[in-house]
Amino acid sequence: MFRIWITLTGLLGAIGVGVAAWSSHGLPSFVPADQLPIAIERARAANLHHMLHTVALFGVALWSRHNPSLFLNLAGSLFVLGIAGFSGGIYLLRIIAGIHEGPLINIVPFGGFCLIFGWLALIVAGWRERRGDFY
Repeated sequence: MFRIWITLTGLLGAIGVGVAAWSSHGLPSFVPADQLPIAIERARAANLHHMLHTVALFGVALWSRHNPSLFLNLAGSLFVLGIAGFSGGIYLLRIIAGIHEGPLINIVPFGGFCLIFGWLALIVAGWRERRGDFY
């Protein structure tokens, strides 16, 4: 799984940097002036969570290289789903499409739950680690 996690880390990191650049330079010409302050704030919050959890996924990749486990893979999967749901939902639904209500918007809190449960799965992976095997 190391190759999958490290590949996803690289892709998500590149996407995160690209979205940050776009939100700093392209967002003002895309969003109406009266909605720009909230759009910038949403983009910053989404990008912060995107990049922080990409770094967490990098940790999962490194750890999985030495001691792969079910809960470690679960944590990585939840981080990827969480980034896509939470950050991607804010980027695509709230900022680009302007969707602020309806069932589709529920992808954002679902992504947030995935991020939270990813951290909890990481805790379980750590506690299930055999003593002396962690570098």
